[in-house]
Amino acid sequence: MNQVTSPAVTASSVTSLASDLPRQIAVAIGGSGDGEKLVRSAHELAQALGSSWEAVHVETPGEERDPAAAGRIADAMRLAAQLSASIAIVPAATVLDGLSAYLENAPIKHLVLGKRALRRRLFRSRSGLDELAARNDVALHIYPARAVEREIRVPTRLGSSFISARPLSFAYAALAVLLTLVLAEGLQFFINTRSLDLLFLFPVIAIAARWGVGPGLFAAALSVVCYNFFLLAPAFDFDLRAPQNIIMALVLTGVTIYTGMLTHRLRGRLVLSDRSARENASIASLAQRLAADCTWTDTATTLCEYVESLLKVHATVFREIGGELLVAAATPSEPQLGPVDQAALDWAWRNGIESGAGTDILSSANWQFQPLKTSLGMLAILGIARDDGRDPIAPHQRVLFSTLVAQAALAHERLRLEDDMRSRWAD
Repeated sequence: MNQVTSPAVTASSVTSLASDLPRQIAVAIGGSGDGEKLVRSAHELAQALGSSWEAVHVETPGEERDPAAAGRIADAMRLAAQLSASIAIVPAATVLDGLSAYLENAPIKHLVLGKRALRRRLFRSRSGLDELAARNDVALHIYPARAVEREIRVPTRLGSSFISARPLSFAYAALAVLLTLVLAEGLQFFINTRSLDLLFLFPVIAIAARWGVGPGLFAAALSVVCYNFFLLAPAFDFDLRAPQNIIMALVLTGVTIYTGMLTHRLRGRLVLSDRSARENASIASLAQRLAADCTWTDTATTLCEYVESLLKVHATVFREIGGELLVAAATPSEPQLGPVDQAALDWAWRNGIESGAGTDILSSANWQFQPLKTSLGMLAILGIARDDGRDPIAPHQRVLFSTLVAQAALAHERLRLEDDMRSRWAD
């Protein structure tokens, strides 16, 4: 395993490694503030080694709970696409699992990481990072992190279970416990009463797995009360200090919390896996369509159709024709831009920076404008908007949108190169 720790990447500092290190390069993008720095470092490393490179992001369950991190990831992926990197999004339970699966199936020999990722929960320990590198014969390039303001994040796993649980779920919990009590009342004539407390595990586990921790704890508390009042001798009398009562409460509470957290995690993985499969299939289909389109109009129309279908937004592509920005395609209809929207469009075209709704520039606009640019320069502008005027891109859609923008930019770059080639032949 080769490991390189560098404060900065320059052509001169890495050229000496070219003869010793393999040539495939990937940069791992996370939600920290170092994504764009890592992208530029990987780009310079790829230029020094004369290699192509790829930006990879491991999408984990619950990532949408941090909109700021999702925005930073999207910005870094967009920058990588502008610097001619390939884009890869890998769904996985953890970042380590995702990178392991990615490295096993990709010919990557250089992995660029930020040191900040090591201090956070990217890897459980440094030994896990070393094992990953050794198993896949990867040279690690670890770069120091710049100071990033820490954000206060409110835990949501357990607290939100109480807040978001529907009242009907508590009714189902009460019904399940009452049915178990009826069964226990019938069985106490045949078996020892002390064994009946095990029956209440079934409704507690079922409710916690189906409805979450909140209704599960309600079912556990109701089970303890019912067992204490109806089944524990003397019957029809509360004895909260009884050892059986205390042990049962502790056991049911622990089972509820564990079951709720486990099913929440598994459900999150399932949702993430399904969503990633749909998005990857759509991205692959878009790439095939864009490769088949041979005119600017067809390419713009295809892009608008896919953006509208995937993101449920209005989509418009603008390109410069005769020195003026004109609509190349629009779905479902050509927009009527107000003064603020027009100013945001002009800003995005002149500066090559996103502007409009949901951005830091002219955020009062109804439309958001994304520049489609590559190493050839500005090629077109993609505009998106919602009917209700909200931010067109939800936090969990930002990485997907960044990938769509990258695909669109590469397709327009191909058209520009084809036009240049035709012009040379004509001359």
